[in-house]
Amino acid sequence: MVILASSRVTAPGGDFLPGALRFGGCDIAKLCVAPGCEEVARDGFPRCPDHQAEQDARRAGQKAAAQRTPHAAAARALYADPRWTRESRVFLDRHPLCVDCLELGAVEPATDVDHVTPHKGDRALFWDRGNWQALCHRCHSRKTAREVWHGG
Repeated sequence: MVILASSRVTAPGGDFLPGALRFGGCDIAKLCVAPGCEEVARDGFPRCPDHQAEQDARRAGQKAAAQRTPHAAAARALYADPRWTRESRVFLDRHPLCVDCLELGAVEPATDVDHVTPHKGDRALFWDRGNWQALCHRCHSRKTAREVWHGG
């Protein structure tokens, strides 16, 4: 069931209730998704402020840990190489459109050179142009997030 908010909901004192909805004349509060929590979720978020802060801290810790891996250090060194800057620009000049968007029938300029198979610091795979594809930033971010957070 889809519920669209038609107005912002306020408490009897007039204070705005973040995360609450008004539907058909009834106030509907969106509860926090954390197990056992009965607090109202933050406006635009699935959790109450306390549980959202915990989730944000967890994510920040995961990101920091991912950046400390040997793969991440090797990758940073490869992307810092002036050769990569030069060759990735040439690749984008020759492949100016996002291949993922083209598959959907949309024309979007490519901004990022993506490694089809993640190189994980492997120099040979990193420099293999047959493993490169041109993507727009949105498609590249989505693909990278899927690989990093969901393993594929």
